[in-house]
Amino acid sequence: MPPEIALKYTFAQTGDFEMKATTFFGLEDVLQKEILQLGGKDLVPFKRGVSFVGDLGFLYKANLCLRTALKIIIPIHHFKATDNETFYAGIKEIAWEKFITYNDSIKIECVVNSDNFEHSLFMSQKAKDALVDRFRERYGKRPDVDLIHPVLRIYIHIFRDEISVNIDASGELLYKRGYRTDTNKAPINEILAAGLVLLSGWQPHKQLIDGMAGSGTIAIEAAMIANNVPPGIFRKDFAFMRWKNYDSALFDLITEAAVNKIKENELDIVANDIYEPTVKKMQINLKNAKLTDIIKTTNENFFDIKTDRKNGFVILNPPYGERIEKQEIAEFYKQIGDKFKKDFAGFTCWIITSSDEGFKSIGLRPSRKITLFNGSLECKYLKFDMYEGSKKDQYIKKETL
Repeated sequence: MPPEIALKYTFAQTGDFEMKATTFFGLEDVLQKEILQLGGKDLVPFKRGVSFVGDLGFLYKANLCLRTALKIIIPIHHFKATDNETFYAGIKEIAWEKFITYNDSIKIECVVNSDNFEHSLFMSQKAKDALVDRFRERYGKRPDVDLIHPVLRIYIHIFRDEISVNIDASGELLYKRGYRTDTNKAPINEILAAGLVLLSGWQPHKQLIDGMAGSGTIAIEAAMIANNVPPGIFRKDFAFMRWKNYDSALFDLITEAAVNKIKENELDIVANDIYEPTVKKMQINLKNAKLTDIIKTTNENFFDIKTDRKNGFVILNPPYGERIEKQEIAEFYKQIGDKFKKDFAGFTCWIITSSDEGFKSIGLRPSRKITLFNGSLECKYLKFDMYEGSKKDQYIKKETL
Protein backbone atom coordinates (compact mmCIF):
# COMPACT_ATOMS: atom_id res chain seq x y z
CA MET A 1 0.00 0.00 0.00
CA PRO A 2 1.45 3.43 -0.95
CA PRO A 3 2.42 5.83 1.85
CA GLU A 4 -0.16 8.35 3.01
CA ILE A 5 -0.07 11.47 0.88
CA ALA A 6 0.08 14.97 2.32
CA LEU A 7 -3.20 16.73 1.67
CA LYS A 8 -3.35 20.47 1.09
CA TYR A 9 -6.48 20.73 3.23
CA THR A 10 -8.43 18.59 5.66
CA PHE A 11 -11.56 19.28 7.66
CA ALA A 12 -9.45 19.27 10.82
CA GLN A 13 -7.40 22.18 9.51
CA THR A 14 -7.53 25.62 11.07
CA GLY A 15 -5.96 28.84 9.87
CA ASP A 16 -5.51 29.92 6.26
CA PHE A 17 -5.69 27.67 3.22
CA GLU A 18 -5.87 28.02 -0.56
CA MET A 19 -9.20 28.44 -2.34
CA LYS A 20 -10.17 29.03 -5.94
CA ALA A 21 -13.14 30.96 -7.30
CA THR A 22 -14.19 30.13 -10.84
CA THR A 23 -15.99 32.52 -13.16
CA PHE A 24 -16.83 33.18 -16.82
CA PHE A 25 -14.20 34.12 -19.37
CA GLY A 26 -13.70 37.87 -19.35
CA LEU A 27 -14.71 38.41 -15.72
CA GLU A 28 -11.41 37.40 -14.11
CA ASP A 29 -10.29 40.96 -13.36
CA VAL A 30 -13.69 41.87 -11.90
CA LEU A 31 -13.63 38.78 -9.68
CA GLN A 32 -10.07 39.50 -8.56
CA LYS A 33 -11.09 43.01 -7.50
CA GLU A 34 -14.08 41.60 -5.59
CA ILE A 35 -11.94 39.09 -3.69
CA LEU A 36 -9.36 41.75 -2.83
CA GLN A 37 -12.03 44.14 -1.51
CA LEU A 38 -13.54 41.30 0.52
CA GLY A 39 -10.20 40.62 2.23
CA GLY A 40 -8.67 37.71 0.32
CA LYS A 41 -4.91 37.27 0.37
CA ASP A 42 -2.24 36.06 -2.07
CA LEU A 43 -4.47 36.45 -5.13
CA VAL A 44 -3.39 34.75 -8.35
CA PRO A 45 -5.64 35.07 -11.42
CA PHE A 46 -5.92 32.25 -13.94
CA LYS A 47 -8.12 31.58 -16.95
CA ARG A 48 -11.74 31.71 -15.75
CA GLY A 49 -10.84 32.10 -12.11
CA VAL A 50 -8.74 33.46 -9.24
CA SER A 51 -6.95 31.59 -6.46
CA PHE A 52 -6.63 33.17 -3.03
CA VAL A 53 -5.96 32.43 0.63
CA GLY A 54 -8.24 32.78 3.63
CA ASP A 55 -9.65 30.94 6.63
CA LEU A 56 -12.92 29.07 7.17
CA GLY A 57 -14.81 32.28 7.85
CA PHE A 58 -13.54 33.76 4.62
CA LEU A 59 -14.72 30.65 2.77
CA TYR A 60 -18.22 31.34 4.08
CA LYS A 61 -17.92 35.04 3.23
CA ALA A 62 -16.72 34.32 -0.33
CA ASN A 63 -19.71 32.08 -1.02
CA LEU A 64 -22.11 34.59 0.47
CA CYS A 65 -20.71 37.81 -0.99
CA LEU A 66 -18.88 37.26 -4.30
CA ARG A 67 -21.07 38.42 -7.19
CA THR A 68 -19.06 37.12 -10.15
CA ALA A 69 -17.95 33.73 -8.78
CA LEU A 70 -19.48 30.53 -10.17
CA LYS A 71 -18.23 28.33 -7.36
CA ILE A 72 -15.59 28.19 -4.63
CA ILE A 73 -13.40 25.10 -4.58
CA ILE A 74 -10.61 23.97 -2.28
CA PRO A 75 -7.59 22.16 -3.82
CA ILE A 76 -6.67 19.10 -1.77
CA HIS A 77 -4.31 17.15 -4.02
CA HIS A 78 -2.48 17.32 -7.33
CA PHE A 79 -0.77 14.50 -9.19
CA LYS A 80 0.21 13.32 -12.68
CA ALA A 81 -1.45 10.47 -14.54
CA THR A 82 -1.17 9.27 -18.13
CA ASP A 83 -3.78 6.51 -18.18
CA ASN A 84 -6.82 5.16 -16.32
CA GLU A 85 -4.74 2.98 -14.02
CA THR A 86 -2.48 5.75 -12.74
CA PHE A 87 -5.51 8.03 -12.42
CA TYR A 88 -7.35 5.39 -10.34
CA ALA A 89 -4.31 4.87 -8.13
CA GLY A 90 -3.85 8.61 -7.57
CA ILE A 91 -7.47 9.07 -6.48
CA LYS A 92 -7.41 5.97 -4.28
CA GLU A 93 -4.37 7.08 -2.29
CA ILE A 94 -6.14 10.24 -1.09
CA ALA A 95 -7.17 9.93 2.57
CA TRP A 96 -10.89 10.44 1.93
CA GLU A 97 -11.69 9.24 5.45
CA LYS A 98 -10.41 12.61 6.69
CA PHE A 99 -13.43 14.20 5.01
CA ILE A 100 -16.26 11.65 5.20
CA THR A 101 -17.26 8.31 6.69
CA TYR A 102 -18.69 5.29 4.87
CA ASN A 103 -22.14 6.42 6.02
CA ASP A 104 -21.88 9.66 4.04
CA SER A 105 -22.65 10.40 0.39
CA ILE A 106 -20.58 11.78 -2.47
CA LYS A 107 -20.89 13.39 -5.87
CA ILE A 108 -17.94 13.54 -8.26
CA GLU A 109 -17.66 15.87 -11.24
CA CYS A 110 -14.78 15.56 -13.70
CA VAL A 111 -13.81 18.04 -16.38
CA VAL A 112 -11.50 16.46 -18.97
CA ASN A 113 -9.21 18.34 -21.35
CA SER A 114 -6.77 15.61 -22.32
CA ASP A 115 -6.19 13.06 -25.07
CA ASN A 116 -5.06 10.54 -22.45
CA PHE A 117 -8.50 10.00 -20.97
CA GLU A 118 -12.06 9.32 -22.00
CA HIS A 119 -15.07 11.56 -21.49
CA SER A 120 -15.97 13.28 -18.24
CA LEU A 121 -18.68 10.84 -17.12
CA PHE A 122 -16.36 7.86 -17.52
CA MET A 123 -13.61 9.55 -15.49
CA SER A 124 -16.10 10.53 -12.78
CA GLN A 125 -17.09 6.87 -12.54
CA LYS A 126 -13.42 5.84 -12.39
CA ALA A 127 -12.79 8.30 -9.55
CA LYS A 128 -15.85 7.02 -7.70
CA ASP A 129 -14.58 3.43 -8.02
CA ALA A 130 -11.22 4.42 -6.54
CA LEU A 131 -12.79 6.23 -3.60
CA VAL A 132 -15.28 3.52 -2.66
CA ASP A 133 -12.67 0.79 -3.09
CA ARG A 134 -10.49 2.55 -0.54
CA PHE A 135 -13.37 2.51 1.97
CA ARG A 136 -14.27 -1.13 1.23
CA GLU A 137 -10.69 -2.26 1.86
CA ARG A 138 -10.45 -0.37 5.14
CA TYR A 139 -13.93 -0.63 6.60
CA GLY A 140 -15.87 -3.18 4.58
CA LYS A 141 -18.43 -0.48 3.78
CA ARG A 142 -18.60 2.33 1.26
CA PRO A 143 -20.21 5.79 0.82
CA ASP A 144 -23.22 6.11 -1.48
CA VAL A 145 -23.59 8.40 -4.46
CA ASP A 146 -26.11 11.24 -4.09
CA LEU A 147 -26.38 13.58 -7.06
CA ILE A 148 -28.72 16.05 -5.32
CA HIS A 149 -27.57 16.61 -1.72
CA PRO A 150 -24.26 14.81 -1.16
CA VAL A 151 -22.21 15.34 1.97
CA LEU A 152 -19.08 15.82 -0.15
CA ARG A 153 -18.89 17.25 -3.66
CA ILE A 154 -15.62 16.45 -5.39
CA TYR A 155 -14.45 18.41 -8.42
CA ILE A 156 -11.62 16.94 -10.51
CA HIS A 157 -9.96 18.82 -13.35
CA ILE A 158 -7.88 16.84 -15.85
CA PHE A 159 -5.59 18.82 -18.15
CA ARG A 160 -3.24 16.65 -20.22
CA ASP A 161 -1.48 14.58 -17.53
CA GLU A 162 -2.18 17.02 -14.66
CA ILE A 163 -4.88 15.93 -12.20
CA SER A 164 -6.25 18.54 -9.80
CA VAL A 165 -8.55 17.23 -7.05
CA ASN A 166 -10.75 19.75 -5.26
CA ILE A 167 -13.64 19.94 -2.84
CA ASP A 168 -16.60 21.99 -4.03
CA ALA A 169 -17.64 24.33 -1.21
CA SER A 170 -20.57 25.95 -3.01
CA GLY A 171 -22.82 23.16 -4.24
CA GLU A 172 -25.23 24.59 -6.77
CA LEU A 173 -23.54 27.24 -8.89
CA LEU A 174 -23.54 30.62 -7.19
CA TYR A 175 -25.56 32.33 -9.92
CA LYS A 176 -28.58 30.55 -8.42
CA ARG A 177 -29.18 33.43 -6.03
CA GLY A 178 -32.68 32.35 -5.06
CA TYR A 179 -34.66 35.43 -6.14
CA ARG A 180 -35.32 34.54 -9.77
CA THR A 181 -38.26 32.15 -9.89
CA ASP A 182 -39.76 33.27 -13.19
CA THR A 183 -37.83 33.99 -16.38
CA ASN A 184 -38.41 34.81 -20.01
CA LYS A 185 -36.84 32.93 -22.91
CA ALA A 186 -33.01 33.04 -22.93
CA PRO A 187 -32.54 34.88 -19.60
CA ILE A 188 -29.15 36.40 -18.82
CA ASN A 189 -27.15 34.71 -16.08
CA GLU A 190 -27.00 36.53 -12.71
CA ILE A 191 -23.20 36.37 -12.58
CA LEU A 192 -22.87 37.79 -16.07
CA ALA A 193 -25.44 40.48 -15.23
CA ALA A 194 -23.44 41.50 -12.15
CA GLY A 195 -20.29 41.51 -14.26
CA LEU A 196 -21.90 43.79 -16.83
CA VAL A 197 -22.82 46.30 -14.13
CA LEU A 198 -19.40 46.18 -12.48
CA LEU A 199 -17.59 46.51 -15.83
CA SER A 200 -19.79 49.42 -16.90
CA GLY A 201 -18.51 51.86 -14.27
CA TRP A 202 -22.04 52.77 -13.19
CA GLN A 203 -22.30 54.60 -9.87
CA PRO A 204 -25.41 54.56 -7.63
CA HIS A 205 -26.00 58.31 -7.93
CA LYS A 206 -26.43 57.94 -11.71
CA GLN A 207 -29.58 56.84 -13.49
CA LEU A 208 -29.45 53.32 -14.92
CA ILE A 209 -31.82 52.22 -17.65
CA ASP A 210 -32.13 48.56 -18.62
CA GLY A 211 -34.26 49.11 -21.70
CA MET A 212 -34.78 45.47 -22.65
CA ALA A 213 -34.83 44.02 -19.16
CA GLY A 214 -36.50 40.62 -19.64
CA SER A 215 -36.44 39.00 -16.21
CA GLY A 216 -34.94 42.15 -14.69
CA THR A 217 -31.66 40.48 -13.78
CA ILE A 218 -29.34 43.35 -14.74
CA ALA A 219 -31.44 45.87 -12.81
CA ILE A 220 -31.70 43.57 -9.78
CA GLU A 221 -27.97 42.90 -9.68
CA ALA A 222 -27.27 46.63 -10.04
CA ALA A 223 -29.53 47.47 -7.09
CA MET A 224 -27.94 44.76 -4.96
CA ILE A 225 -24.48 46.09 -5.83
CA ALA A 226 -25.46 49.69 -5.08
CA ASN A 227 -26.93 48.82 -1.68
CA ASN A 228 -24.29 46.19 -0.82
CA VAL A 229 -26.83 43.36 -0.55
CA PRO A 230 -24.97 40.02 -0.42
CA PRO A 231 -25.83 38.04 -3.57
CA GLY A 232 -26.11 34.80 -1.59
CA ILE A 233 -28.44 36.18 1.07
CA PHE A 234 -31.50 34.39 -0.34
CA ARG A 235 -29.82 30.99 -0.70
CA LYS A 236 -30.80 28.32 1.77
CA ASP A 237 -28.00 25.89 1.04
CA PHE A 238 -24.26 25.77 0.42
CA ALA A 239 -22.23 22.57 0.12
CA PHE A 240 -20.04 23.45 3.11
CA MET A 241 -23.10 23.25 5.36
CA ARG A 242 -22.93 19.44 5.20
CA TRP A 243 -19.24 19.20 6.09
CA LYS A 244 -18.35 17.80 9.48
CA ASN A 245 -16.38 20.96 10.30
CA TYR A 246 -19.30 23.27 9.48
CA ASP A 247 -19.50 26.02 12.08
CA SER A 248 -23.09 27.30 11.99
CA ALA A 249 -22.40 29.96 14.61
CA LEU A 250 -19.52 31.32 12.53
CA PHE A 251 -21.67 31.34 9.39
CA ASP A 252 -24.43 33.19 11.24
CA LEU A 253 -21.85 35.72 12.43
CA ILE A 254 -20.53 36.22 8.88
CA THR A 255 -24.09 36.60 7.57
CA GLU A 256 -25.05 39.09 10.28
CA ALA A 257 -21.96 41.19 9.56
CA ALA A 258 -22.79 41.22 5.83
CA VAL A 259 -26.41 42.18 6.48
CA ASN A 260 -25.30 45.03 8.75
CA LYS A 261 -23.37 46.52 5.81
CA ILE A 262 -26.48 46.77 3.61
CA LYS A 263 -27.18 50.35 2.55
CA GLU A 264 -30.46 52.08 1.78
CA ASN A 265 -29.48 54.36 -1.08
CA GLU A 266 -32.26 55.91 -3.11
CA LEU A 267 -31.62 54.71 -6.65
CA ASP A 268 -32.84 55.70 -10.09
CA ILE A 269 -33.00 52.34 -11.84
CA VAL A 270 -35.50 51.69 -14.64
CA ALA A 271 -36.21 48.14 -15.84
CA ASN A 272 -38.26 48.20 -19.02
CA ASP A 273 -39.61 45.56 -21.36
CA ILE A 274 -41.95 45.77 -24.31
CA TYR A 275 -43.91 42.64 -23.41
CA GLU A 276 -46.42 42.89 -20.56
CA PRO A 277 -46.21 39.19 -19.51
CA THR A 278 -42.42 39.58 -19.25
CA VAL A 279 -42.81 42.66 -17.05
CA LYS A 280 -45.11 40.70 -14.75
CA LYS A 281 -42.46 37.97 -14.42
CA MET A 282 -39.89 40.67 -13.73
CA GLN A 283 -42.03 42.11 -10.95
CA ILE A 284 -42.24 38.71 -9.26
CA ASN A 285 -38.44 38.54 -9.24
CA LEU A 286 -38.22 42.08 -7.85
CA LYS A 287 -40.59 41.11 -5.05
CA ASN A 288 -38.48 38.04 -4.26
CA ALA A 289 -35.37 40.24 -4.15
CA LYS A 290 -37.18 42.81 -1.95
CA LEU A 291 -36.56 45.53 -4.52
CA THR A 292 -40.06 46.55 -5.63
CA ASP A 293 -39.65 49.94 -3.97
CA ILE A 294 -36.16 50.45 -5.42
CA ILE A 295 -36.50 49.59 -9.13
CA LYS A 296 -39.07 51.23 -11.38
CA THR A 297 -40.59 48.89 -13.97
CA THR A 298 -42.05 50.16 -17.23
CA ASN A 299 -43.84 48.44 -20.10
CA GLU A 300 -43.05 50.18 -23.36
CA ASN A 301 -40.96 49.98 -26.49
CA PHE A 302 -37.34 50.90 -25.73
CA PHE A 303 -37.43 53.29 -28.68
CA ASP A 304 -40.18 55.27 -26.94
CA ILE A 305 -38.33 55.72 -23.63
CA LYS A 306 -37.59 59.29 -22.60
CA THR A 307 -35.57 60.61 -19.66
CA ASP A 308 -35.12 64.08 -18.21
CA ARG A 309 -31.72 63.17 -16.79
CA LYS A 310 -28.74 64.80 -18.50
CA ASN A 311 -26.43 61.88 -17.93
CA GLY A 312 -26.53 58.30 -16.75
CA PHE A 313 -26.09 54.76 -18.02
CA VAL A 314 -27.95 52.47 -20.37
CA ILE A 315 -27.19 48.74 -20.35
CA LEU A 316 -28.89 46.68 -23.06
CA ASN A 317 -29.09 42.95 -23.58
CA PRO A 318 -30.96 43.03 -26.90
CA PRO A 319 -31.98 40.03 -28.99
CA TYR A 320 -29.00 38.79 -30.98
CA GLY A 321 -30.08 36.06 -33.34
CA GLU A 322 -31.51 33.70 -30.76
CA ARG A 323 -34.73 35.68 -30.29
CA ILE A 324 -34.99 37.79 -33.48
CA GLU A 325 -35.12 36.96 -37.19
CA LYS A 326 -31.76 37.42 -38.90
CA GLN A 327 -33.17 39.64 -41.63
CA GLU A 328 -34.40 42.05 -38.95
CA ILE A 329 -31.13 42.35 -37.04
CA ALA A 330 -29.44 45.08 -39.08
CA GLU A 331 -32.42 47.44 -38.94
CA PHE A 332 -33.08 46.71 -35.26
CA TYR A 333 -29.51 47.54 -34.20
CA LYS A 334 -29.45 50.63 -36.44
CA GLN A 335 -32.50 51.85 -34.53
CA ILE A 336 -30.64 51.27 -31.25
CA GLY A 337 -27.74 53.45 -32.44
CA ASP A 338 -30.13 56.15 -33.62
CA LYS A 339 -31.92 56.04 -30.25
CA PHE A 340 -28.66 56.48 -28.38
CA LYS A 341 -27.76 59.54 -30.48
CA LYS A 342 -31.19 61.12 -30.28
CA ASP A 343 -32.29 60.60 -26.67
CA PHE A 344 -29.23 59.67 -24.59
CA ALA A 345 -26.78 62.51 -25.16
CA GLY A 346 -24.48 62.68 -22.14
CA PHE A 347 -25.10 59.03 -21.26
CA THR A 348 -22.74 56.07 -21.24
CA CYS A 349 -24.41 53.27 -23.21
CA TRP A 350 -23.44 49.60 -23.15
CA ILE A 351 -24.68 46.70 -25.27
CA ILE A 352 -23.88 43.01 -25.00
CA THR A 353 -24.36 41.12 -28.26
CA SER A 354 -23.19 38.03 -30.08
CA SER A 355 -24.35 39.41 -33.43
CA ASP A 356 -21.53 40.73 -35.59
CA GLU A 357 -24.11 42.00 -38.06
CA GLY A 358 -25.91 43.84 -35.27
CA PHE A 359 -22.68 45.38 -33.99
CA LYS A 360 -21.78 46.64 -37.47
CA SER A 361 -25.26 48.11 -37.93
CA ILE A 362 -25.31 50.29 -34.79
CA GLY A 363 -23.54 53.08 -36.64
CA LEU A 364 -21.42 54.13 -33.66
CA ARG A 365 -17.80 53.48 -32.78
CA PRO A 366 -17.37 51.83 -29.36
CA SER A 367 -14.82 53.31 -26.96
CA ARG A 368 -14.35 49.91 -25.37
CA LYS A 369 -14.94 46.33 -26.47
CA ILE A 370 -14.85 43.37 -24.06
CA THR A 371 -15.19 39.69 -25.00
CA LEU A 372 -17.57 37.76 -22.72
CA PHE A 373 -19.66 34.61 -22.92
CA ASN A 374 -23.41 34.39 -22.41
CA GLY A 375 -23.77 30.64 -22.00
CA SER A 376 -22.09 29.15 -25.07
CA LEU A 377 -22.44 32.35 -27.09
CA GLU A 378 -19.31 34.44 -27.54
CA CYS A 379 -20.36 38.05 -27.09
CA LYS A 380 -18.95 41.55 -27.32
CA TYR A 381 -19.74 44.02 -24.56
CA LEU A 382 -19.59 47.41 -26.24
CA LYS A 383 -19.31 50.85 -24.67
CA PHE A 384 -20.55 53.99 -26.40
CA ASP A 385 -19.86 57.43 -24.91
CA MET A 386 -22.75 59.60 -26.09
CA TYR A 387 -21.40 63.14 -26.10
CA GLU A 388 -23.69 66.15 -26.18
CA GLY A 389 -23.09 67.63 -29.61
CA SER A 390 -20.26 66.18 -31.69
CA LYS A 391 -17.15 64.57 -30.31
CA LYS A 392 -15.13 67.29 -32.03
CA ASP A 393 -17.04 69.86 -29.96
CA GLN A 394 -15.87 68.12 -26.78
CA TYR A 395 -12.21 68.66 -27.68
CA ILE A 396 -12.88 72.30 -28.60
CA LYS A 397 -14.57 72.89 -25.25
CA LYS A 398 -11.63 71.37 -23.40
CA GLU A 399 -9.15 73.60 -25.25
CA THR A 400 -11.10 76.75 -24.40
CA LEU A 401 -11.40 76.06 -20.66
